[in-house]
Amino acid sequence: MLSLTRKTDYALVALSYLTGRYAESAEPVSAKQIAQTFGLPLPLLMNILKELVRAKVLSSTRGINGGYELATEPGRISLLEVVTAMEGPVRLAQCADGLPIVGQGCNLSDDCPIQRPIRSLHRRINQFLEDVTLKELWEDRLDNTTSHDTAKNNNPCACSSTHPTAEMIKLTGVTINQGA
Repeated sequence: MLSLTRKTDYALVALSYLTGRYAESAEPVSAKQIAQTFGLPLPLLMNILKELVRAKVLSSTRGINGGYELATEPGRISLLEVVTAMEGPVRLAQCADGLPIVGQGCNLSDDCPIQRPIRSLHRRINQFLEDVTLKELWEDRLDNTTSHDTAKNNNPCACSSTHPTAEMIKLTGVTINQGA
């Protein structure tokens, strides 16, 4: 099963929140405020936000009125950027991107019957993640608010409705299967 880690889950929750603030032309927001709003562990969220700043997805400002905000407009930030910042490059298999991995060769590479299909799937998944932006997620959230309010009790996450995955579903309409 393909799944994203809890770090990516929390990153997407925070980014959805910051996308909404961007739409309102709001001031930067502190990690503490985001953590309190969604019940996220502050130390982990702070590390996630720092990684997103390093990846140039977010910008940060120090000081009393400081905090985090999107580094650019939401329509220019792709899910691929976010996933790559949190998880590293997306790879379905060692051979998926055609790049060699030192010391991790594949015994089947010369005669592998699935190498081409896996590479094709890899390209399609990466293209999909590149095509979907934070703006699109936010707009989908706005378009689906009513249907998600009525579907709240059918939340695929077994946790409470305040769990970050539940918030992500509510805010964006995207379900994330969490990995380790």
